[in-house]
Amino acid sequence: MNGGSRGFTVFNTSGEIVYTSGNDLEHMAARFGHYPDSRSENKGNEPENVEYGSFDNHPFLFVNSERSSLVFVYDISDPENPVYHQTLPAASAPEGALAIPSRNLLVVASENDSRGDKMRAGLNIYSYEADAASYPTVESADRADGTPIAWGAMSGLSSDPDDDTILYSIEDSYYQQNRIFTIDVSTTPATLTNELRITDANDVFASIAVTELVDPTVDDTDSTRLEVFDSADLALMINDDKTVNIDPEGIAKASDGGFWVASEGAGTIGDAGRPVNSLNFIFKTDAAGVIEQVITLPDTINANQIRFGFEGVAEYNGNVYVAFQRAWTGDATPRIGIYNTTAGTWSFLYYPLDSVESQNRGWVGLSDLTSMGNGQFLVLERDNQGGPDAAIKRIYQIDTNGVADGDTLTKTLVRDLMDDLAAPGGLIYEKIEGMALMSNNDVWIINDNDGVEDNSGETQLINLGNIQ
Repeated sequence: MNGGSRGFTVFNTSGEIVYTSGNDLEHMAARFGHYPDSRSENKGNEPENVEYGSFDNHPFLFVNSERSSLVFVYDISDPENPVYHQTLPAASAPEGALAIPSRNLLVVASENDSRGDKMRAGLNIYSYEADAASYPTVESADRADGTPIAWGAMSGLSSDPDDDTILYSIEDSYYQQNRIFTIDVSTTPATLTNELRITDANDVFASIAVTELVDPTVDDTDSTRLEVFDSADLALMINDDKTVNIDPEGIAKASDGGFWVASEGAGTIGDAGRPVNSLNFIFKTDAAGVIEQVITLPDTINANQIRFGFEGVAEYNGNVYVAFQRAWTGDATPRIGIYNTTAGTWSFLYYPLDSVESQNRGWVGLSDLTSMGNGQFLVLERDNQGGPDAAIKRIYQIDTNGVADGDTLTKTLVRDLMDDLAAPGGLIYEKIEGMALMSNNDVWIINDNDGVEDNSGETQLINLGNIQ
């Protein structure tokens, strides 16, 4: 009565159990980046419905997982020993299913519909074909204990300058113990082979300058704390085991083998409903993820902070470049910040955004940037809309040569991504947040699935090829 389904069971006609899937569906949801962590204490992936159909003389069982928005497919030629066949992505919260073997079709109905959360209910129609499965695009390898590396909420993306088979990604703030992921793209699907936790093992982050609280018992609603980053805020960003609870939105492989990580700030100056709990930071880590340096913006810039801060980050010729997602107070357009690692100084350029085009309006901002060399960069620009409301998912090229501090850049369209994002046959994803340029000139993109929170969990890692 008080339990809950996390798998499926096969009974014979006498009512006896002949097979149970145990934790297989839980582990597969985690392996494919679809595990709903906020539902762990309840019913996990929560299988909601099953359907049966025989296709090409193969009897298949289809198991709808409501919370992970997946359809698990099993060959049940031997009902006592079902064989896993593949996994299908669905719109959010699949429940009803209908097999139509006469037309080689499976139809699945998903119930979640929230335009504000960029989720729309849908009927997914799948065709039984001889082609190789196209999903998942990323699956994780096992940890030492034999369980899969659980992942989700992919944000930034970076190439490895020495290996065109390797990408690095990073999870955002959702899991509160941030990790850098290594992804091997030489396999199909790509394999997430390693997880590296970012740590403040040497207390570099813990030692940054903050506002000291006169009274440490006051909370975020106190007027003395609304617009300052203080010692209590910093304490919440460093866990007891020295892992960190930041909001990584961008990652770049550093020239010395470590990583640059852009962490978005939290809070808006002048908005009592959004107190400043974090500044925007650039973290420099070593190859093991240990923080070596923390870079902050000048105080005059922090004074205009809004909650849409650092996104992509890139390194070029001794400078670190970081994209602001949206224009801050007093600015007409977002900034591209340039930090000189030798002089320790900042300069800024302005990026001209496209105008809103979505039928649902919303906003347009930056999600990532990556160096092309020679002072040129690819920039990922998107709106905050998904599904039929999505309109702007584009890659532009900018050139920082010949521009001075405070200048506005010009941009050239390189690729409109809408057709690429529609190609898998599902809804257009809102958060195309990661982009990487390989040394062979292939460009990869990835979307953020928000940790499967108000999201179908679908992650598409797409190789666009050479788009220049």
